[in-house]
Amino acid sequence: MLKKFDTPSKIISNEQIATNHFLLRCKCPKIAAQSKPGQFIHVLIDEGSNLLLRRPFTIYSVKDDEISMLYQIIGKGTKILSTCQQGQQINVLGPLGNCFDLSIEPDPAIVVGGGAGIASLMLLATALRVNGIRLIAMIGSMSSDRLLSVKDLEEIGAEIHITTDDGSFGNQGFVTDSLLAVLEKPTKNGLRNPIIFTCGPSGMLQAVTEIVVDHEIPCQVAMENEMGCALGVCLGCVCKVRLPNAGFEFQRVCSEGPVFNAEDIIW
Repeated sequence: MLKKFDTPSKIISNEQIATNHFLLRCKCPKIAAQSKPGQFIHVLIDEGSNLLLRRPFTIYSVKDDEISMLYQIIGKGTKILSTCQQGQQINVLGPLGNCFDLSIEPDPAIVVGGGAGIASLMLLATALRVNGIRLIAMIGSMSSDRLLSVKDLEEIGAEIHITTDDGSFGNQGFVTDSLLAVLEKPTKNGLRNPIIFTCGPSGMLQAVTEIVVDHEIPCQVAMENEMGCALGVCLGCVCKVRLPNAGFEFQRVCSEGPVFNAEDIIW
C-alpha cells in the first residue's frame, strides 16, 4: 500500500491558464515520489478562511520534487486558492485514491476529457507517451477561452481532437462526437487494441460509457464526486457499482476510486 503524507507545501507558481482556470505548482517531495496517474491530493486552502473542509484536486503533473494541480474557480475555496502567491504555504494530503490500470498495454490509448476533466488525465497521458504508447487525446470545452492542456498534449506528441460547444475552436459539438467518429472507423484510425480513459462531467461520462459498451471497448473512468474527508470515513462521495456476481454496492470514490471500469458504474 502506498504511503500518504500530510505536509506543508510551498507554492512555486499559481498561474491563470484559461478563463476561471489556474495551474498551481508546489513543492511536495514525498507526495511526488509516490504519486500515480489518477490519484489526487486533498488541500487545506487557508487556515484563516473559516473553511473547515479540505478540497480535492487531481495531481496534474509530477516533476522531480514538484507536483501541480489544474483547478477551476467554482466556490469560495478555489477563489481563495486562486489568490495564493508564490512562496505561500498550503497543507497537502496525499497521494489519495487508486490509479489507472495499465497492466494491459493499449494500442492506442484514447483519453477523453470534458472541461477540467482533462486535468485527471494529463499525468496518465505523460506516462503513456514515456512508454512509447500511441495517444489520441480528445478535449471538449464550452468555448475556446476555456480550452485546457492543448499545449501540454502537443508537447508529448498526442494526436489531438478538439470540440467546443459553440464552435469557437475545433469542431462544434460534444467531445463524444469525436470519440464516435474515431471508433466507427477502427481500421482507418489504427485501432488495434484501444483502451479509453475518461474524466469529465457526469453526463459526459455516462454518454462515454454507453458508447464504449456498445463498441465493446474497455474504458476506465475517473470520477469527480464531491468529497468531505477523502479518507473513506464520511461516505459523502459514494457511487453505485455493479458487483461481479450480481447486485450492486455503493463504493467510495475517494478510496475504492476515483478510477472505475466504465461498465461497472450504475448511472
